Amino acid sequence: MRKTTVTNDASLENHAAIGPFLKTSGSETEPATLSDEVYDSLRDGLLVGEWLPGVKITARSIARQYKVSLSPARDAMTRLANEGGLSLSSTRMYSIPRLTMEDYGEVTNIRLALEPMAVESAALRISASDIEHLNRINEYMRDCVLDNRYQEGLIQDSRFHLGLYAHCGSAVLCQVIGNLWLRIGPTRNLLSQKYRRGLKGYRMHRKVLAALENKEATLAARLIRDDLRLGARELSKVLIEDN
Repeated sequence: MRKTTVTNDASLENHAAIGPFLKTSGSETEPATLSDEVYDSLRDGLLVGEWLPGVKITARSIARQYKVSLSPARDAMTRLANEGGLSLSSTRMYSIPRLTMEDYGEVTNIRLALEPMAVESAALRISASDIEHLNRINEYMRDCVLDNRYQEGLIQDSRFHLGLYAHCGSAVLCQVIGNLWLRIGPTRNLLSQKYRRGLKGYRMHRKVLAALENKEATLAARLIRDDLRLGARELSKVLIEDN
């Protein structure tokens, strides 16, 4: 159902680095409930591509996975379905969304407008240590691909992008981008292994990092837009074939 990811120091750091996109419930005055915790965990996995598109899930399987009762599992799944993170059939069966070409195109067009905006803002705020952290993520992503661990490589690609956008300084922009990734995260797994082995994303990320180091905000934004277009072009081919 859900692929277990490799856990190392870098992956733990990565989880913290994309905090603005992850923690969505609970506060100092109102601690998170069991339902909140299950919701957060499911949402995190959908964002970064840990869940494969089309997989059917049940409240019972989620309750078993997170060692909770059926009620918090159902509550979390209902919330995610209302946000578009899960699909709910007419027979009340939940599944991980697999976007149609039309839906993918719509989400992609919005991403092409908003994500470069986030990068341009982040480029003026990001620190040298944050850039180095993104570099470690990118190098680990390359290692995963070369080791044929494609889904883990995709997860690291997601963490690179979201980790960069997290420095944009706008909670509203992060929220909107996060909602887009919630919908698109699982479908990104359909990128072909041939495309991933070409490491085009890795090389584009290297250029983005160089632009960030030089505080070239406009260039960094343009490179991210180019990166998004490269991936979207390849994934569109898969979705068109499916149709």
